Amino acid sequence: MLIELKNVSYIYSKGTPFEVRALDNINLSIEEKEFVALIGHTGSGKSTLIQHFNGLVDPSEGEVIIEGESLQNEKTNKAKIRQKVGLVFQYPEHQLFEETVEKDIAFGPLNLGYSKEEVALMVRETMEKVGLPYEEYKDQSPMELSGGQKRRVAIAGVLVMKPKVLVLDEPTAGLDPKGREDILNEIKNIYNNLNITVILVSHSMDDVAKMVDRIIVMDHGKIFMDNTPLEVFKHEEELVEIGLGVPQITTFMKKVKERGIEVNTDILNIEDAKKEIESYLRRKRNA
Repeated sequence: MLIELKNVSYIYSKGTPFEVRALDNINLSIEEKEFVALIGHTGSGKSTLIQHFNGLVDPSEGEVIIEGESLQNEKTNKAKIRQKVGLVFQYPEHQLFEETVEKDIAFGPLNLGYSKEEVALMVRETMEKVGLPYEEYKDQSPMELSGGQKRRVAIAGVLVMKPKVLVLDEPTAGLDPKGREDILNEIKNIYNNLNITVILVSHSMDDVAKMVDRIIVMDHGKIFMDNTPLEVFKHEEELVEIGLGVPQITTFMKKVKERGIEVNTDILNIEDAKKEIESYLRRKRNA
């Protein structure tokens, strides 16, 4: 098991009048090479949960286990755990600080004691993996890049450590439509090419529907649903009740069926919707 949480709860301001139970008895397992989305309304516990995955936050109750190592064991080396579980925060570009892209990405491995020659190769390879050609971007200031490019630099700064898990907290937040699409495509490429586990935190149903294999829905610090996208989005009423919804294309197909057009409504992306409508039109012509 790659990540396992047993009866994990987290309480802010414990023992004070401002006490808040941000996580409530979470039991969760994530396997190697899964592509998982973590969704929920603001305040549902998503960001608090992912900070438990690499020991940035310790549970008030329960246990977090990474590859068989309990993070509650004092002998566990949390620095090594954070190499295994790389976390990219929301608006990660705010954490860029070096004068060039190359130096920013190199910061982590240099501090771990890798030689300059090893780091140079690691940085070059990682930049190419996130769609930043090395020769073109290595000497540029991160501050002069577009929002999407800055985000890629931040992701590269985590990937260069060769993690087994990449956790992305709202990676498209604040980006324009093209920037959103570019980052999502890059994340999909990273998952397909690097064979690592990816955990994507998002509030966009349309984004996660076309990318992930599994969706974990959070509500008031608890796991509300945990299933495939197709199964999760069959529960539109329950999702709406907790402030979420279903992909726009799913809603569109349901409205099409309400007009008496017999189509499958278990559709999560435009490509499948197009095929379904074309299939309906062929059936109608042949009837």
